[in-house]
Amino acid sequence: MLNRTVKIQGQMEDASCCSHILIRYIDLFVTNDDLSQSMKEHEYFSLANRRARIYEHNEFQRIKLEELLTAFPSENERPRTVFISGIAGIGKSVAMQRLLSEWALGVALKDYLCVMDFAFRELNVLENNVTFDSLVQSKHPHLQKIFQELSNNPKDLLFILDGLDEFKYPLYLTDKPSSKRIDQPAHVSELISSLISGALLSGASIIITARPSVDITTEIFDRKIVILGFEEQQVQQYCLRFYGDKNMAQEVFEYITKNDNLSGLAFIPLYCFIICTALQAFFTHGRDSSFCEATPSTMTEVYCYYLCTIMNVHMSKESSETLDAATGHRKLRNPDVLRAMKGVICQLGKLAYYTLLNSKIIFYRKDLQDFGFDLKNLPSSFLNKIFVRIKDHEEVEMFSFFHMTVQEHLAALYCVMAMPARPHDLIQSLNLWCFGIIPEEPNNNEIISSTIDILKNNRSENLQMFARFFLGLLSARIERKLDGLTEDMSRDILQPLTEWFQEKVKYQVNQKLLNLLHCLRELKQEEVVAKVAPGIDEVNLFKVTLNPVDCTCLFDVLQHSTNTLKILNLGYANIGMKGFKRLTPLFHRCETLHLRYNSLDKEAAFVESLVLKSTDCKVKCLLMCGNCIGPDGVRSIWDALQVNSTLEELYMDITGITDSGLDNMLHCLAKNTTLRILTIVGNKLGEDGKQKLIALHQQKPTLKIISTFVDDMGLLQAYLDWVEEIKADPEQMESVRNADALRSVLWELKQTPSKNKPEDMRERLEKLQQEITKLLQLLGLAEGRKG
Repeated sequence: MLNRTVKIQGQMEDASCCSHILIRYIDLFVTNDDLSQSMKEHEYFSLANRRARIYEHNEFQRIKLEELLTAFPSENERPRTVFISGIAGIGKSVAMQRLLSEWALGVALKDYLCVMDFAFRELNVLENNVTFDSLVQSKHPHLQKIFQELSNNPKDLLFILDGLDEFKYPLYLTDKPSSKRIDQPAHVSELISSLISGALLSGASIIITARPSVDITTEIFDRKIVILGFEEQQVQQYCLRFYGDKNMAQEVFEYITKNDNLSGLAFIPLYCFIICTALQAFFTHGRDSSFCEATPSTMTEVYCYYLCTIMNVHMSKESSETLDAATGHRKLRNPDVLRAMKGVICQLGKLAYYTLLNSKIIFYRKDLQDFGFDLKNLPSSFLNKIFVRIKDHEEVEMFSFFHMTVQEHLAALYCVMAMPARPHDLIQSLNLWCFGIIPEEPNNNEIISSTIDILKNNRSENLQMFARFFLGLLSARIERKLDGLTEDMSRDILQPLTEWFQEKVKYQVNQKLLNLLHCLRELKQEEVVAKVAPGIDEVNLFKVTLNPVDCTCLFDVLQHSTNTLKILNLGYANIGMKGFKRLTPLFHRCETLHLRYNSLDKEAAFVESLVLKSTDCKVKCLLMCGNCIGPDGVRSIWDALQVNSTLEELYMDITGITDSGLDNMLHCLAKNTTLRILTIVGNKLGEDGKQKLIALHQQKPTLKIISTFVDDMGLLQAYLDWVEEIKADPEQMESVRNADALRSVLWELKQTPSKNKPEDMRERLEKLQQEITKLLQLLGLAEGRKG
């Protein structure tokens, strides 16, 4: 084990190592959620959003690698089965290698006499029935003479099974596997199923890693872990170790943190490596305009320069003709280099595209041969950072792309290279990739026709990243930045592309609308955005969790319009203060502004009060429910309403308002002439606060004030519906502070007198109280306990 993991050991100590592999181990987080992910969105986007929720609400338990199988104080025994979820490139396999190394060194997992590891990609090559002991001995020949004896005490054994998402066989974990003896031949899927379920080697411990898209019921595991990637400090450490130069590392790190696109990628270690590789030339020769153009700012540009850097390294070993005569430097994007590499790029891109459509990430020799590769003459100096051999099995040679995003980028590049300059083909392709829309009439374009055949049985959601890359690379082709790879494409193509965006943004909501906006941003064509943005008068991103990158994208597009937004619905988007600040310049243009449950604090109320005071303010309806505004925040809102002449409806339910928050309410609202509806339910107001609301009603009898659930039947029903939503979608408990909100509502209900109210209302009040109590108990968050 020490010999196998010597590379890991070196990186734990060697500060000069700049490999993409983790230099310091990423923290693990215990979670009670179902870590398997439906294909609603690309796994990177899902994790980027989930990180924001978990860090914002602290609903996690940080755990060290060596504590994976250690019992917590609240547990009677250590977990037997552990499931570790993490997206591609975030460090699952490296974590397991490090765990093996630390066990072999005697510093971790000391309770286990023997630890064995298997990669599921290795197990894929086993087609005939085998015994479990022969399986162990083929991977761990040093155990050949003693495994039978070891198996007599399974509790001393730990098995690490890495990469379940790559396993081509099904697991039978809900059935009762029949394999109970290590010398009984069975199919590898049955052996692994029996091992996990405990039928085989009962008592042995199991750690399994997988990407979140894997189809498995995680409820069967004793402990579930999620890897969230680098935090900002770790990105800074990575830059230092990558470059070795403290000043340069700090300069690059600051550039990354100031660019939301890049900082939104850098939390994944392998992305961090790609970014650092792409930026290296710019911060080494960045002031030499003959060497490179503007520093990359979009995701597409980063990957383009990563690819160019690798091609230049390869070509430098072949020829020195690409050096610039004036500077002696190699131009980063040189048509001669691109032309020389065109054949390989086209082959790789074609392989990447068609395997991406089929959700395939592991390839064999035959796959490469089918796509025209000469396996005896692979340009290794180029491919080792693009396409890598997996040497997990002596008899079968396997390959994969360096990272899934490299596969997606090359797939998009292939499509841009192969795309004819015909608007009809472009629009049909975009409809296919973004919305899964099959053309009504046949098309003889090879990409379109083959894509149709494949997508008939697959969903298009996994093409979100690919679509963004495609639009960015299409722009590069139009700008002649791909000379040597593609023919020129006229700027005339931008008009039908503009019309396509204009049509689509009118009718899309939620995730599909967000993806369109990101595609616009990657396109980086001001004239297109300037024509599309004014046509966006409603933005509905309800329950679409937005990270800072998403918020920046939304602002970047919408800033190109001065038109009024009828609705900006960011309810349950969990934008936090960072996202809120990105979007603030848009708020004055919104007639209806939904900011419910967004982890905002009193600073958001201060900012929003400035929006309401603005002479350009168009806000008629403002929903701030479920944010921690507090008394200071709400006082600033009352103050703004002295001068505001647009706001008609204000919803401040469950915002942490106390009696002191109403100190200036009467004085300020006395001068307001537009407010018609005020809801302030779920705030723990005392007798003084209630008297102030009564005084406000007497002062402004036309203002509808809803301060308790008995004031409005519609509001009561809305909260009943809200509880049903949470029951149907447990993720909402993580995305917002609903546990605290539920407790606040429960407190309010207990204070609400229902005598002399209609029977229907009394029944609904009682039902709401019962449902909230049950929900809190179900989640282990009963009143008085912390979530």
